[in-house]
Amino acid sequence: MFRFGEYQLDLDRYELRRGGDVVKTEPRVLELLHYLIEQRERVVPKEELLDTVWGGTIVSESALTSTIRDARRALADSPTEPRWIKTVYGRGLRFVGDIASEVAPPPKAAPVAKSTSRKSIAVLPFTDLSAHRDQQYFCDGIAEELINALTRLEELRVVSRATAFDFRSDDDVRILGERLGVDYILRGSVRKSEERLRITVHVVDVATGHHVWSEKYDRTVGDIFALQEEIAENTARAILGVVSDRNRRAMKSTPVRLDAYEFYLKGRTYLAQGARTSLESAVSMFEIAIDFDHDYAPAWAGLADALAELYVEAGDEALLQRAAAASERAVELAPNLSETHVCRGHVLTLSTRHRDAAVELELALAINDRASDAHYRYGRLRMAEGKLAEAAERFERAWQLQPTDYHATALLAQVYQELGRKEEARAAASRTVALCTQHLERKPDDVRAVRIAAGALRTVGDPRADEWDARM
Repeated sequence: MFRFGEYQLDLDRYELRRGGDVVKTEPRVLELLHYLIEQRERVVPKEELLDTVWGGTIVSESALTSTIRDARRALADSPTEPRWIKTVYGRGLRFVGDIASEVAPPPKAAPVAKSTSRKSIAVLPFTDLSAHRDQQYFCDGIAEELINALTRLEELRVVSRATAFDFRSDDDVRILGERLGVDYILRGSVRKSEERLRITVHVVDVATGHHVWSEKYDRTVGDIFALQEEIAENTARAILGVVSDRNRRAMKSTPVRLDAYEFYLKGRTYLAQGARTSLESAVSMFEIAIDFDHDYAPAWAGLADALAELYVEAGDEALLQRAAAASERAVELAPNLSETHVCRGHVLTLSTRHRDAAVELELALAINDRASDAHYRYGRLRMAEGKLAEAAERFERAWQLQPTDYHATALLAQVYQELGRKEEARAAASRTVALCTQHLERKPDDVRAVRIAAGALRTVGDPRADEWDARM
């Protein structure tokens, strides 16, 4: 903890306090302040701040400028007459205030390791402009399919649905870019009227706020699969410049009947909500999709995931048996899809068939080694086997691939605590709380995020766990 003037910076709790009051600000601002204070004997170049505070994630200098501005606002500081943060033009920044006292905080959890040459993008849920505003599942489905297609490109890092869907298209793109750690934002809208579609898409450079590509499509609903491929290809071309034949093949969608596809999208929407009643609705939607197209592998995988989550909730072995059959069918139908092997590996882990689960997850990673959910599920498997050091490595990798997702960090806190790595456990728990807090600003009714934050704090014996429990 650092004390300066009327302020206290506590990275253990991820808080900046003025007197006894918490100053509301982003975790990235706290990390910037922390690093500047640690390095206060020298001027810190902007490039070093970008590399250190953003942990290797590619962001533009505008993200740093925005974070510095927010830090000054939190400290009531002035860039022209700085009390705390001084800009040394042409060189960088320096913390110039006096530190009254210092207690070393726990080290930060492992930084995001990523090649600085790789571009990154977040695909936001599309806005429903249909007359009755009843097509959000369809809008979310389009965005999710684009995420799935773009994730298959080695040259791109794509933010997961779970993280990107916390945000909406009307947010300021520069703030989104900073919070999601990406170079580009893809957002759009859908107007669906009977068999007609009007889809508008924009790809925005978060550094400048300028559109690098935008298009409006007027098509029939039956054209949706070809249209999704076209949007994915045009997005990749706008960002990467060239789309190879290999990448074009990787982005091709799975042919399916339109009615099956629509029920599949509804199932995915319910599955993402996570509550027991929603999971039961997801099962029904996936089963209807399968009735329309018995060979549609994504629907079988979705059904397996929904049944597995219901099993975790209820402990009914019949649910697990149904999930096993569905996941096996998904792999049979689409052995070249990473998603089918991930769902199969998850079900096999729940069935305590650990060796078989490892085989499936290895296959998933052989197809797509950047699939964060595959690394996450592998970490869960290693935890179940008691191989905690390997579990930590998998959770670290999952976190590196999706640095704004709190699930892996919560389990990291538990694994590190059990390994006796107390400081790393505390750092992971604090990061989990910060990420859950961000998430709850967008979705304040998400009890799961509250439960996960409370659990992470309880793991490391932090008394704030009781405060979080009271929110449930």
